[in-house]
Amino acid sequence: MSNAWAGSRAKWWASANRRGEYVHTVVIGARKVGKTTWFRRLAEERPTEVTLWNVRRVARAGSVDEVWADLFHEMGIVPGPEGDPLEDLEDHLDTLDRGPAIVIDDWDAAVDGRGVTVPDACYEVLDQLIRFCLGQATTRSGLACLGLVLLTSLPDAADLEYFTRTVQRPTFERLSKLVTRSLTQDRFPMLDRAESTALLIQLGVPATEADAVARACGGWPWLLEKAAAAVRDHGGWTPEAVEEVQERQLPGLLDAGLLPCLAARPEVRVRQAQPIDYLRQELARGRAPEAFGLPSSFDDPQRPAPLVHRLLNRVFLVVDTENLRMPFQRHAEVRPERYPDGWEAFLQPHVQAWLRGLREKHDVSERDVWLVGRSRHRIDATVGAQTSGERLCLPEELREKARRTGDGSDDALMTAQVARRAERNPLARFVLASGDADAPLILELVGVLDQVTVCTPWQASGKLRPRLPGAERLLEHTFPVPRPPEVSSAELAAARRARARGDRR
Repeated sequence: MSNAWAGSRAKWWASANRRGEYVHTVVIGARKVGKTTWFRRLAEERPTEVTLWNVRRVARAGSVDEVWADLFHEMGIVPGPEGDPLEDLEDHLDTLDRGPAIVIDDWDAAVDGRGVTVPDACYEVLDQLIRFCLGQATTRSGLACLGLVLLTSLPDAADLEYFTRTVQRPTFERLSKLVTRSLTQDRFPMLDRAESTALLIQLGVPATEADAVARACGGWPWLLEKAAAAVRDHGGWTPEAVEEVQERQLPGLLDAGLLPCLAARPEVRVRQAQPIDYLRQELARGRAPEAFGLPSSFDDPQRPAPLVHRLLNRVFLVVDTENLRMPFQRHAEVRPERYPDGWEAFLQPHVQAWLRGLREKHDVSERDVWLVGRSRHRIDATVGAQTSGERLCLPEELREKARRTGDGSDDALMTAQVARRAERNPLARFVLASGDADAPLILELVGVLDQVTVCTPWQASGKLRPRLPGAERLLEHTFPVPRPPEVSSAELAAARRARARGDRR
């Protein structure tokens, strides 16, 4: 930990909300922002003033007495013969000139019940302890009182109460209401620009690059540490290092920590919205990133740090060029007079205008356009060789099979690419430009469809509408030119026979 951290944290501790002379508060901060580390050092420096109690280790305690015994051990309190822990607390405080503070770490993780059945003993002790602390305003006026700090990674203390409604544990629900309605709240500060730069240099980032890395990450220590590791691994703050942090490190933490909390919020559950969509909307409406435990830009506190902003807003445009190409190619074989310069010359300007419109509407960068087809030649014939985008095409073995059987290998390639990217970055969004229902249906099977918006060139298949609820999930008739008339296999075969005979229309 850099020495620069201690200054801002000490200022925060001195200015924290207090009841009289004693802190009774919930400290909110993102996961791995340094809360535990800072309070541990505070406890080491001021052992008579601060006790750090990690309640996770007694989360499965079999009795209330066992939980109280662990707390008293940490505080150095010898229980009295009466066996009443609240009286023991009173007696201990009577011997002090200045009341201590208990900092309870991992209390929300220890008692929330996710995946296991947690005994009520831990709930009961926390409930008694909080009520004792709140009651001191009248019972111990002018005497040494017990301070209380609850550390949480929840984006807001109210999120605990929202979560309890899904757990349906009466004791836990009572505790959560007490916490959210009776304790004050403080946000644990992230690092400022100078502190972030100093930490990066301490972690081995060259001074010439430290400022740029700090600007990209904001003041989140965990993200800065990951960025420093990427700089060491890639020999600098290279595009590969940025990709490592933004696409491989950051998504997992947000998906495991922040999004489940947002999913329990009433405004998300009632709307049946995706938590990531809710987060993007709230940030777009001007909510400060710190309200969600996210680092802000040093230049604009209302905007997420650049790495976080790009991650939350990264959209891939996936274009099914075969689905777009085939209706025009087949129609041109039967009615070549409609395409005097060839169907490619007719189609390409319309495709290019369509792709520009999709990129602008969905805020897609040129580097995040995927053009999928059976071969590079067929892709270029459809979109134009100069059109920007990564060409994704089949290997020769699959192209030969597709020519013989007409199978959907290109659809499989498209869905595989989307699924692979979605696994790497569960926060990414995809705009699928295709009229084929197969790819969306496969994406639904692998659990990725909720990250996808489908833009069909013409009318969508009836199979898609119930699977893509909401006006923004399925956009139809997006192509500027109507679909050519359907061409039957018999018409196509007749046109080909006529050409083979030299019968030119």
